[in-house]
Amino acid sequence: MFRARRRSKLFRKKGPLKTRHVFFISFILFIFTSILSLSFVNKTVEPVIMSIAKNEVDRIATNAIHESIDENMEEANLNEIIMKNDTGDNSSPSYTINPKASISLQTDIKEDIQKKLGIIDSNPFATASSIDEEQLKEVVYYIPLGVITGNALLANYGPKIPVKMAAIGNVESDFNTHLTHAGINTVFLELTVKFKVNMQIVIPSLADDMIVEHTINAGGILIEGDVPSYYSNGSSTIAPAIMKPEEEEEKE
Repeated sequence: MFRARRRSKLFRKKGPLKTRHVFFISFILFIFTSILSLSFVNKTVEPVIMSIAKNEVDRIATNAIHESIDENMEEANLNEIIMKNDTGDNSSPSYTINPKASISLQTDIKEDIQKKLGIIDSNPFATASSIDEEQLKEVVYYIPLGVITGNALLANYGPKIPVKMAAIGNVESDFNTHLTHAGINTVFLELTVKFKVNMQIVIPSLADDMIVEHTINAGGILIEGDVPSYYSNGSSTIAPAIMKPEEEEEKE
């Protein structure tokens, strides 16, 4: 008389998921967590990589500037750059900067710096301690994964991540002269060269600009003028009346 009710399909007990469904869900979760992890690691490691790149570029550019200055100034003649002009009337000579010689020296040093930095070949980056023609090419740094913890004790642990870095840039130069008081009617003329290397550091997914500036002393000369009849050193004392030799002879 009574019929047993059949359970609805909605309330039937389901068996375990099929293997392919488990594999598919696991694969999706793995991809999702991997993307999140890589994004986190990337954002954490980028500042470290950029800091290393800036320090390395500054070191290499500084070495290149100083070595280029030393090598070219050994061959340069300072007397050809700072020309002495005699007046021929027993008065003190004048001095001028020879534009042709100064421009030629600037060009030689600038090209030498660019060559050392590899800027001509558009591949300026290196890690070597000495400068040569193969400097500043693309370099690979290995950053330990432990740096993402921000802990000094763990910073050197974990697998090392290879990161390629390179830099591009250009060199600017400018000659300047400075006069320094060196005694009575005597000055010291100093010739300086200011070099500015504009660098753009490029690493994967990140680029930043930096400027390396250095002012180098290229040499100088001591310029002695005529000895004055009276020297007050800037004081307010009234200058004594100095009679010229011609006036003294007329009075006698």
